[in-house]
Amino acid sequence: MTAPIAAQGNPIVTLPLVLAVVLVEIATGGAFVLWFLDRRGIAPGGFLKLTAGVDAVCVAAAVGLIPTIIPRELASNVGLDAAPLGSFGQALAVLLVLAVIQLMATFFPSRDLRAVAGALTVLVGVGTLEIATISLQPLPAFDVLAYAVLPLGALALGGSDAAMLLGHWYLVTPKLSPAPLQNAALIVVAAVALQGAVVAATIARGELVGAADQVGLMVAAGLRIGVGIAMTFAVALAGWWTARMNTQSSTGLLYVGLGTALAGEISARVLFFLTGAAV
Repeated sequence: MTAPIAAQGNPIVTLPLVLAVVLVEIATGGAFVLWFLDRRGIAPGGFLKLTAGVDAVCVAAAVGLIPTIIPRELASNVGLDAAPLGSFGQALAVLLVLAVIQLMATFFPSRDLRAVAGALTVLVGVGTLEIATISLQPLPAFDVLAYAVLPLGALALGGSDAAMLLGHWYLVTPKLSPAPLQNAALIVVAAVALQGAVVAATIARGELVGAADQVGLMVAAGLRIGVGIAMTFAVALAGWWTARMNTQSSTGLLYVGLGTALAGEISARVLFFLTGAAV
């Protein structure tokens, strides 16, 4: 497979799309962690409400970016298809409705209601991310790596955000069982490990060769690998390990993990939408 070449044109026009995708990743990954922990019956009620609220705000912010997402006449200049971008905006509106429903469901005692609302939010969130993926030109129909990067990014970034928020409950109630925090941290560890495998496969098939001639893209690649994957994996793993002994230390580590995951994910999405490299 030939290495993707960075699209011609002003790359700054992709920034609103990158921001919108990152916001959707936070919301989708957060919704999954909520659903997972709630189904196991180990999530504090206040955490469910706070995280669902943060997710809804993230989707609302992404919806607010719709008017600034690449205009149809500029899309082809940066190697993107305008038609899926229009559908991406419509999917964002649907996702916002579901995120609000999930938030409202956290105020009801029915776990089944929350489970249905959460599952729908996650599914539509993943679908929204895949719509953004198919805006790439050209995109092989069965490029598994390209279709995997955004959902994995949602698990890593949204999971980091949810784990960090969950850690706040241990600051005020240290006697809570460490199991929820450990589960949330393990979700991040698993997601980042899979991201590392995807990036390794992408490098092996030469997709980052085209970025070697551009300093900005090489810096983004370095941030993606060194900060977004290596550091996030180490910090999340340490957060999981220390949660058994000192949940306050674990919460501090998860704060750092959210920062490294965010830096890596933004860098990765810039590379993804400018070069098509599945990172």
